[in-house]
Amino acid sequence: MMERLGTGAGVGLLVWALAAPAAVAQEGHPLVGIWSGDWGPTPDERHPVLIDMSWETTTLSGIINPGFPDAATIRVGTLDSSDWTVHLEADGVDGDGNPVRIVIDGALDDLGSPNRTLSGTWTRDGTQGDFALTRE
Repeated sequence: MMERLGTGAGVGLLVWALAAPAAVAQEGHPLVGIWSGDWGPTPDERHPVLIDMSWETTTLSGIINPGFPDAATIRVGTLDSSDWTVHLEADGVDGDGNPVRIVIDGALDDLGSPNRTLSGTWTRDGTQGDFALTRE
């Protein structure tokens, strides 16, 4: 088949065959995407959460609970790639319109998985708990 396609087509086919697995494996920055899970101060008091994160060159941004009344815009987002720890700070409002501050400190796990996880400590207006998120 390579002979019928000619040398140029054969080389192109070979390049495509070698590049295809890399393209499938490449998923972009490890934090980019939709993350879902929950957080809470106790096992009996859990709150569902959704985070939509983006990475632009060196800036981590996004929204916590986009489309919901308690949506909060991430104003500080850092990633330490030496140990894959994440720090996020967000400002939003509660159901009564009062300001709400959220601080999230966590660590990424299962980096090679498309469904990697992020877990750690979540603080919302002084109430601290743990959280666990999975990238969808």
